[in-house]
Amino acid sequence: MRFTIYTQYFNEKNSRRYGRKINKKAAHNFNEQKLLDFMRSINVDFEARECRYPRVPWEACKMYTVEAEIKKTTFLKMFERRLGS
Repeated sequence: MRFTIYTQYFNEKNSRRYGRKINKKAAHNFNEQKLLDFMRSINVDFEARECRYPRVPWEACKMYTVEAEIKKTTFLKMFERRLGS
């Protein structure tokens, strides 16, 4: 299963309306290195590139195309739990 993850999902400055997918407490602890470490720890294939998230086109971000055996929502919940602790 292939899905796309934008770093804007984890930006604490964005409201849920503008694309944040996790709670603010977890978003406060986010950095890209934690995301990369998490993806390596669960053994998923991914590739990264620079882009602009459609809901916030004035800010540059990174887009990760992930190939995994789990759903996107499951991935986001697992990562949110990792950031929250």
